[in-house]
Amino acid sequence: MKQPYYMIDFSASACFFEIRVNDYPVIHMNVEGQVASNIPINYAILKSGTQFISVTILPNLGDLELHPKSEVKFNIKLFDCANDFVFNQQFGDYKSEIVGEKKIPLLKYVNSFKAEVPYQLDAWQNGKDLKNINHCREKLELAYRKSARIIKDGRFDDYNKLISKREENVAVSMYLSKGESRARFTELIADFKSGFNISPIPKDSLMFLCADNKVAFLKKVNGESALYLENSETQEELMLDISFYIPEGREEFEVI
Repeated sequence: MKQPYYMIDFSASACFFEIRVNDYPVIHMNVEGQVASNIPINYAILKSGTQFISVTILPNLGDLELHPKSEVKFNIKLFDCANDFVFNQQFGDYKSEIVGEKKIPLLKYVNSFKAEVPYQLDAWQNGKDLKNINHCREKLELAYRKSARIIKDGRFDDYNKLISKREENVAVSMYLSKGESRARFTELIADFKSGFNISPIPKDSLMFLCADNKVAFLKKVNGESALYLENSETQEELMLDISFYIPEGREEFEVI
């Protein structure tokens, strides 16, 4: 298969959950009712071989125990992107245990699967272990403020350069043409210009590490990205879910 395309087909109810592939978050969501969707995960698959998948199921924000109806289900689907996105196979089915009346603070599941991809991404595997970085939080906040300032000043060419490494990896792993890659950025800038203004990084935001402690990001206390724009007229928010790493040989955070 020339262009294998892996997706997670999931549903969740009454919980806050996060699914990671190779310890990189591909979906996290606070679900008070029910939700079902599917998400691509190729960008978290850095090369062919064994991939690790995990799900953490937590109580809804503000709760201490899982709701009796808390549940997460998912499976992995493989499509042939080079052949009109034809379905190939399904595997890795998972369904969380029934909570019911049990007092459970969280559920955790870890497994692995094999994936074959025609690329090898140059990504966070070449980053420093952030647990060994002095003043890591301060450096990360500086990177967020720099990103916010670039957007606020309307320096979109600089923002394009800022996220170029990430976008290159997305294009490779998702088999995007140069035109499709440009369209992604054009649509993003159109959103920036449609009445949205960058918001200050919340002072109570939390720092999280992932990808074997080589990637860091800030989240608001509700789990949403600490880097976001807000439209005061429509009361809409535009989340920028970007993450950062420090490449070997460098001292400052970069978008990955």
